Amino acid sequence: MVPDISNTSQSLVINTYYGYTCSDKDKMLTNKKIENNFSASFMMDMMQDISKTLETKIIHTSSHSFEPSGVSLASVIESNQPIFGSSGVAHLSESHISFHSYFENSLNGIIILRLELHISSCSRKSVYFALGDISKNDQFDKFDAITLDFFHRGLDLESHEEDGNSILDAYLKEKVHTYDIIDDKRTNTFMNIKLIKHKNKLQSELMSDSLHNHLI
Repeated sequence: MVPDISNTSQSLVINTYYGYTCSDKDKMLTNKKIENNFSASFMMDMMQDISKTLETKIIHTSSHSFEPSGVSLASVIESNQPIFGSSGVAHLSESHISFHSYFENSLNGIIILRLELHISSCSRKSVYFALGDISKNDQFDKFDAITLDFFHRGLDLESHEEDGNSILDAYLKEKVHTYDIIDDKRTNTFMNIKLIKHKNKLQSELMSDSLHNHLI
């Protein structure tokens, strides 16, 4: 039985990476297509689903989408390249959910999109339940790599689950045939796991090198 203690907070930071091949002259058009697929409204819908799963209530939502504007936006990312991306924060009655999207356009012939989803909750329900929502979303779940960072303070919710870390373990079991899994950083209050597609499943050697040796 879980003690009647309310002092707990838990966070799950999910970074997903998506690689796309294209010619350098088509990068602008490809960026637009990617941005249409992973729009702010798409991410907001996912945040709504996660909030519902965690049994929390969204009390305020805000978002902003960037358009290509060259140097005028350089100070945002310290680059003079056109900026693509969107960000949003959903404030819950128990903490918040936020996301940000980042486009890596500096590599020849490929684009890498990174989506960062940050779930911070004081709910008594484990944030690991959010993994079910991202798995059910076919578009979001087609990532080439993912990192999961979890930490908590206060009451350890997972120690009161019947199967402990069964939610996370079941998620990793589904991915083992497609991804290399690096799972060597776990403590009682912190966890870091990395999943990268097997090299023969990535679209190019450059993409494989970028993900395996630099970005993840």
